Amino acid sequence: MSDMPPGLPPFMTSSSGGPPAMSEASFAQSMGAFGTLLKVQQNICERFPGSRVPWNETRRFLKCFTIDAIRSNPLYRFHMRLFNEIGLGSMQLISYAPMNYIFAVANNPICNCYPALNNQKVCVATTDALHRFFKEELELECSVEEIECIKNGDPVCKFRVALQPISAYQIMLDEADKMILSGIRPPVDQNELVERVKVLTVYKLLDNGRLSEIGNAYMQFAGNMNARERAFDPPWRTQEEIAAVAAKHSTFGAAFGEIAQKLQNAQTGQAQSPEKAGTVKDPQLQEEAKKADSFAELMAKMKKNKEA
Repeated sequence: MSDMPPGLPPFMTSSSGGPPAMSEASFAQSMGAFGTLLKVQQNICERFPGSRVPWNETRRFLKCFTIDAIRSNPLYRFHMRLFNEIGLGSMQLISYAPMNYIFAVANNPICNCYPALNNQKVCVATTDALHRFFKEELELECSVEEIECIKNGDPVCKFRVALQPISAYQIMLDEADKMILSGIRPPVDQNELVERVKVLTVYKLLDNGRLSEIGNAYMQFAGNMNARERAFDPPWRTQEEIAAVAAKHSTFGAAFGEIAQKLQNAQTGQAQSPEKAGTVKDPQLQEEAKKADSFAELMAKMKKNKEA
């Protein structure tokens, strides 16, 4: 028996909610917060447009159904690093249920913008950034709410992200999953089949191996929705490539040579030959190597050059 209540499935009802309102502060307090918040907003505007994630990576993230699995996922690691670099603090996932994620930020820098405000939730910047990241960069409709705040007397700031199920299912379910929901065995081995069934059960699309009420409603009303999936590299690909190159070279110069060659090949569409690895022909790239003091700095320059 399914434990779902009768009536419409959750994704056929409206449960959206807006970000919490920020209480008014004095002019002096507002001016004190302005500089920090303006910088955060500037970082968001600069970093988010290049942070779009392809569906295949979002799909892998959605199919993680334990906190440990989610934390080891590349998309999650990218998300946490991005928000920290933007200025939203060191965020981490502390609770998970299908379609629902709770993130926490200790020592939240956004709260420091309002030293005179207490007994209220003030982290609108983080709430908005979470909503924008999930909706625009992951293409997942959602609602985001700050449920606890340091300025409201809580030990940490917590944010609940609730995904809109139809939006999540559209990205999460590939053709093999839809075959399973249709009662057809997909062309996968037994181990993969078991894992897929487990995920579909966790998301309540299957109940004891059979199509659940939610699964039936989705397949009937949204299962045939046309989905346009674009293939492109995830935004963390450049960082991973640079880290891999750095790990196998003993000197900065040798590593930079291979990185620069990879970039040149990517720009010209040429394949890299082993004997030419480490050879840099572009004088501009050679000059960049001389000016870079670390791989972190070089990575930023290379990524900017690549995006240009």
